[in-house]
Amino acid sequence: MLILGAEIAIPMLGQEKPVSQSRPLYPLPRYQEDWSFLSDPSARNDYWDRLKFIPLTDDEASFLSLGGEIRETYERFHNTNFGLTAQDPGGYLLQHYLLHVDLHGGSRFRFFGELSSSLEDGRTGGPRPVVDEDRLDVHQGFFDFLLLIPKQKSSLTLRIGRQEMAFGSNRLVALREGANVPLSFDGVRVSVRLPAWQLDGFATRPVQSNPGIFDDPPQNDFAFWGIYGTHPLAAGKGKPTIDLYYLGLDRKHAVFNQGAAHVRGHTVGARFWGQHEGWSYDTEAMYQFGEFGSGTINAWRVAADNAYTFSSVRWHPRLGLAVDAASGDRDPANPDLQTFNAMFQSGTYSGRAQILGPDNAIRLEPSIGLLLSERMTLSAGWGFYWRESANDALYGIPGNVIVPSNGVKSRYEGSRPIAQFDWQVTRHLSAHLNYIYVFNARFEEQSVHGTKSMSFVSPWVTYRF
Repeated sequence: MLILGAEIAIPMLGQEKPVSQSRPLYPLPRYQEDWSFLSDPSARNDYWDRLKFIPLTDDEASFLSLGGEIRETYERFHNTNFGLTAQDPGGYLLQHYLLHVDLHGGSRFRFFGELSSSLEDGRTGGPRPVVDEDRLDVHQGFFDFLLLIPKQKSSLTLRIGRQEMAFGSNRLVALREGANVPLSFDGVRVSVRLPAWQLDGFATRPVQSNPGIFDDPPQNDFAFWGIYGTHPLAAGKGKPTIDLYYLGLDRKHAVFNQGAAHVRGHTVGARFWGQHEGWSYDTEAMYQFGEFGSGTINAWRVAADNAYTFSSVRWHPRLGLAVDAASGDRDPANPDLQTFNAMFQSGTYSGRAQILGPDNAIRLEPSIGLLLSERMTLSAGWGFYWRESANDALYGIPGNVIVPSNGVKSRYEGSRPIAQFDWQVTRHLSAHLNYIYVFNARFEEQSVHGTKSMSFVSPWVTYRF
């Protein structure tokens, strides 16, 4: 799988000291930040430290932390949708702004709130639904209650409210970072930390993204719940680890190639991952069952993402190979469904352009990554794609039908060379450039007469504080 770099944008020049290499970059999701170490004045060496730790009590057990993000993105497609829709010869601009407040009331209470504004300018046909524009809304707003004080590396935390979620490999539940509008969920989450296990249980509803101001309600026809467990098999960073999980969803109107119906689906899965010397490995298997209208669900997915880093060679080249296969429907006339539902899959499955999702797809992608300097990386990959079932459609990242099967039996969908350059200019600022070329195969040519190939270019900058 192509390794895409972290995002970060627009500096305030002259307002920060040289980067301290001992300080970490800003994590995602942002609520994972912990700035309590700034209670020590000697640890403050950044311009923004005055906002990252604001004591509210004399003992500094209660404090306030402020932060935000600005991301400016340019995107341009050549032959949008294989030349079948209106073109954007000049491209368009996407703007993304976040501002958060993180209030710690002693060791047992926390409130995290975040406003989001996502804007689009210049796209032919206007912003794409859901992912391009949401002028202003509450992206996150949750309360944490520590029910059991950490003891011997054990704790129990209850979270209530609107929140981002991401689990494991991001193959099923990921942050919607590639899109201009992020994704959040309304609900509750219980996190248990034990010496040998990390367990997260949740019951939520995805938040509906609307383009207006403070108009994003939870989707009342879409419930999402589950439990995710992580267990290291040995002590130490990078040691082999196993993830076990169950995810459930209930959606009243789900659309697949064979039609629309009420889905009550269940996913069970296992993931084995870790590092050993220069090797990194990540293997996962998933199975889905449940009900689709009057029929049943019987779907699967397997994926492996392995790489080797040559640490003694200049630029530390990292050679990788990703293999990913997810089932498709066998017979659209049969009420039973075999199309795998990737739910909230990471948008980088087929590159930043987010052209293709993993449902009914087989992907084989060799890749290479180069560490040009401590702050610059160059990565490239070439993905090859097939439909797993010739009787099913091509699907997008959110599971929408992109190209119906239309009775075409050709399974090879095409290939996509991808390249990305990432430059971590400072702790706060990063700059990126992504390029993708799409080679059509016979399926598009025969099903939609899309003989034109596509290309996509996107530079963007992000500033976080």
